[in-house]
Amino acid sequence: MQNRSVVTVVLLSIFTCGIYSIYWFYVTANELNNEKPEDPLMNYILAILLGIVTCGIYLLYWDYKFYKKVDEVTGSNDAIVNFVVSLFLTSIVGMAIAQNSINRHVENPQ
Repeated sequence: MQNRSVVTVVLLSIFTCGIYSIYWFYVTANELNNEKPEDPLMNYILAILLGIVTCGIYLLYWDYKFYKKVDEVTGSNDAIVNFVVSLFLTSIVGMAIAQNSINRHVENPQ
């Protein structure tokens, strides 16, 4: 897992109009799958395509599974908060919270 600056993640997501968010979810999901290979997350690009077909419903399900996987790997308990914030505010805030949990895990593995 890679330690990334939360501020950089947020700013790049804003300045690239969400393109960095796609990259971040893709790379972080792969890192989570490498960290805990049992019950892997689906590839994010495929999840986006299924989200388009299902009018976004599958992408909401994938986001929740992603945040649960972050909790499993890092030992935090923020999945519901991340999902609700992503649902009602913006996914950038959920990304920031998840990246902060990942950074704490990388700096102090349990």
